[in-house]
Amino acid sequence: MNRTILVASFISPDKLDLFLNLLETKFNIKSKEAFIFKNLDDESKIIVTYKLVLIDGNKIDLNKHFPNATIIHKKGNAIYTINALNSLIELESGVDKGNINYKDYTIDWSKYQNKMILTNREGLIFINIQRLFS
Repeated sequence: MNRTILVASFISPDKLDLFLNLLETKFNIKSKEAFIFKNLDDESKIIVTYKLVLIDGNKIDLNKHFPNATIIHKKGNAIYTINALNSLIELESGVDKGNINYKDYTIDWSKYQNKMILTNREGLIFINIQRLFS
């Protein structure tokens, strides 16, 4: 059974063509199937999102192939990781971590459009993004 994951890679703008070529030659992902976002908070990095198909339940070592990548999810133009979603639910609900049934909460995604939501050691990070069209 095949499984598709959505991935975001953070790359420098001058490496975009090289990265898109890698996606096509190694993973058969065409340039038109990758979405490019400008990181409005840090112009030294752009964000490329793309779908990877895992054949017959195979796994992929993202760090091996894409050192600056993470598995993501989307709601409209909001991009987030599962850890970030859980932290966002904790923040919005005011409940301590672990004392919450995360599935019972609904996020107002209209507040997070054109943002990428991640976590790091300090907590939640909101990155303003803008899709680039070529």
